[in-house]
Amino acid sequence: VRLNDLIAETDLEVQRAKFKDSYHATIDRAKPSLPGSDTEQNTQKPLRDELMIPDPKIIQVGYRTLDRQYLIADSRMIHSPSSLWHGRIPNQIFTIEQHAHYPKSGPALAFSSLIPDKDSFNNRGGRVLPMLQPDGTANLSSGLLEALNERLGPGIAAEDVTYYLAAVCGHPGFTEQFDAELRTPGVRVPLTAERTLWDRAVEIGRYVIWLHTYGERGAHPDGATDIRSSAIPIEQPSYDVPVGRDMPSAVEYDATAQTLRFGAGTWSHVTKRVRDYMVGGSNIIDSWTGYRRANPRGRRSSPLDDIKVSSWPTEWSIELTELLSVITQLVALEPEQQSLLEAILDEPTISTNELSLAGVQWPTTRNERKPRLPQDGQLFDI
Repeated sequence: VRLNDLIAETDLEVQRAKFKDSYHATIDRAKPSLPGSDTEQNTQKPLRDELMIPDPKIIQVGYRTLDRQYLIADSRMIHSPSSLWHGRIPNQIFTIEQHAHYPKSGPALAFSSLIPDKDSFNNRGGRVLPMLQPDGTANLSSGLLEALNERLGPGIAAEDVTYYLAAVCGHPGFTEQFDAELRTPGVRVPLTAERTLWDRAVEIGRYVIWLHTYGERGAHPDGATDIRSSAIPIEQPSYDVPVGRDMPSAVEYDATAQTLRFGAGTWSHVTKRVRDYMVGGSNIIDSWTGYRRANPRGRRSSPLDDIKVSSWPTEWSIELTELLSVITQLVALEPEQQSLLEAILDEPTISTNELSLAGVQWPTTRNERKPRLPQDGQLFDI
């Protein structure tokens, strides 16, 4: 609706005010199209010259941790697209850390199969590390995979490193254990020297990734393909009373009854640990519901902000139910992850000096950190 209102505006100055020009994106500027077969390719003329866009290319993105939202994938409407757009390739997993800020509480890392927003960890900046380079090769330091296979035994794949990170760092126990160290930016990971612990971490991490990506990546240990499958041996939150059409104003929680209320809607079997689930000091349920209420903080950056969702879509109730299911399973995994972390810290670990001696080379220059783009003619369908 907002896009139609923008394109239909005939007064150029009003249109410019609605668009809210920035240095890199203006109503007068054409731009190269974004990578990917599902993005808008006809960006060779500025938006002010468009008479209509009948089929806007809308994709799902990782807006915040565990929060999937939608974006018009048109480069002319994006201030400064990051190189991560080149990383939207099959099997990609984006690892997200707070990095510049102390993560406070909750998991130290989050994961997404969707291109993340620049503030996707918890709306306070962050850093995104793709598992794969844009050309499909592993985004690992040179020699790391070979060193791990030599030290721990053969059969370790690139994705196993990401699964290991998810198991070890993707729970509140890690953040609590290394509270002092995490006050210096950057997540440092203890790397086990024991193959049995490595394999255990990979199995747990594969499940963590499955949950963070809503079943798009990783795997459930028992082969479940739906995050709300009745085969999963855990009591799932139940959506008992519909929200209805009125836009809810606040979240209420009854700890005794373990019931979450959002407007007229009611979800049962929601434990207090699920209700209180935090990432980077932010409550996930409060953030998720807050972003969907009609401009809850009263911020207005453009006249287009006056066009709001006035009623609650049924799809959002489904998404909230899925979110509660994911958090419920993540909370249930925390004791196993904590036990794993303690076992890793009790056994020998591999130091960066040992890895260096084994031939691992970390990138040190800007040129070495550049994304490796596909060769001419190599295309990926998203």
